[in-house]
Amino acid sequence: MKFILVLACLALYVAYTSAQDNCIGRPVLQVCTGGKDEGNNRHWSCRPRFTQVMWYYNSRTRDCQTMRYLGCGGNNNRYCSLAHCRRKCR
Repeated sequence: MKFILVLACLALYVAYTSAQDNCIGRPVLQVCTGGKDEGNNRHWSCRPRFTQVMWYYNSRTRDCQTMRYLGCGGNNNRYCSLAHCRRKCR
């Protein structure tokens, strides 16, 4: 019985962390270089991908910081959560 409970908790944890790694505006290939690039929202198709808060790795401070992603363009230094950014870039 305890084994099933532990297995269920592990499955929930994996599902939760996977959900934090995927969001609208996440690039397919993420990198920890390039600095902050909020992209642009010049075209109407960018607006549905506009995200209030995303994270980028700041190589000068050696930590992840928040930014607003505008929906289009930008570089691949863009993460959905602080935890995901730190996991990939530290």
